[in-house]
Amino acid sequence: MKQFEAAAQAAVDSIPDEFRPYLENTVFIIEESSREGLMGLYEGATALSYLGMPERITLYKRAHEQASGSIDELVEEVRRTILHEVGHHFGMDEDDLPY
Repeated sequence: MKQFEAAAQAAVDSIPDEFRPYLENTVFIIEESSREGLMGLYEGATALSYLGMPERITLYKRAHEQASGSIDELVEEVRRTILHEVGHHFGMDEDDLPY
């Protein structure tokens, strides 16, 4: 779990500083089990339509571990998932996201 948490924290830390103020109300959560077919999930309003409620980005640990053959692959997959879900926070649709 420590390696996964470290990978998630490194991914969050890699988000450019100019975007951080828009993520102040966003909580990042790691869940052991996963929803079928999901690596992560964004829940909440977007940064463009702030409603005052906290946003939540959930990372599904088991799904990442199953999709990764090494620690390097795990770190990269976690980074991709966090960036994908942060993209939803900024109002991007699936087709707009690079991952």
